Amino acid sequence: MRFLLLCSSLLLAHISLSEELDVDPRFEDSELKKTTREIELVDPEEIPADIRENLPSLVEKFQTERAAANNRFVLLPHRPNYVMPLTYQTKPSDEEWDRLLEGLSDGEFDGSNTEFDHVEAVFQISVKYILAEGLLGKYSSLEFGYTNRSFWQAYNKDISAPFRETNHEPELMLNWQPKHLSWLDLVGISLNHQSNGQTATLSRSWNRVIGYATNITEHGLWHYRVWWRIPETDDADPFDPRDNDNPDIDDYMGPGEIAYTHVMGNHHLTTTARNNFNFDENRGALQLEWSFPVSKRLRGYVHYFNGYGESLIDYNRYQERFGLGIQLSDWL
Repeated sequence: MRFLLLCSSLLLAHISLSEELDVDPRFEDSELKKTTREIELVDPEEIPADIRENLPSLVEKFQTERAAANNRFVLLPHRPNYVMPLTYQTKPSDEEWDRLLEGLSDGEFDGSNTEFDHVEAVFQISVKYILAEGLLGKYSSLEFGYTNRSFWQAYNKDISAPFRETNHEPELMLNWQPKHLSWLDLVGISLNHQSNGQTATLSRSWNRVIGYATNITEHGLWHYRVWWRIPETDDADPFDPRDNDNPDIDDYMGPGEIAYTHVMGNHHLTTTARNNFNFDENRGALQLEWSFPVSKRLRGYVHYFNGYGESLIDYNRYQERFGLGIQLSDWL
């Protein structure tokens, strides 16, 4: 169980660091002058050699998270963070915007000024905070994460370059290491809410309980997620906030997804797939990502998506997208 071996390599003894800090004279007599921290460090030599050799970024990630766990001022990357200034979508849709504006104008709106461009910018910001550790053993953690994915019509000056869609996804996660499942290195469960923060016909949201697991291999990382949607009413009146915004979203998003990140030197290739397993009306999605270093801190990023559920507003619309940009953090 590689993840367990990796984390069990944490030095058993705490290393106490007492250091004199250069502080403003005004705080000469305060507690800020001297800070004592206890940090559990990862000894790289105790990590399995194939992981050290083939997945050095994963080792560095665990070291960073262990050090950050004791600092309440630190936010950590959660999912990949990226900015794509240039993407091309094959089927932009302004149908829902036209529907909303027509309803608000008593049918007088003709829809002539809301056409979305094929080209837009897309970015994702995803962070997490470690709330507690050791709830289910030494290497377990309770974490809060937040992911924001935005679709920005940055070059569409005809309609004042609006944010076409923004998806907000807060979640509460409990992670632990299974001691008796050698093929899984990390398992967890989360309470997940996803919404686009809109109103009336534009509103989309759902709540899920998600179970997930990770398996570390010699050259990559498998990640599995299955979810159960928390039931809502079957009514779907878009102008009633108590009703279900998207009662059929499971038909398009399916019950889960599987992802694999393959590491080739400094290049990371990630494939993510999901399917609704309905052979009569089969729907799913495939996402391909390639990241590579362009500087010490930044990675080039190439993105391809094909299928349903790229964003909440388009969950039931087939979409294909090509994108180029910069990645700030990856799974590894």
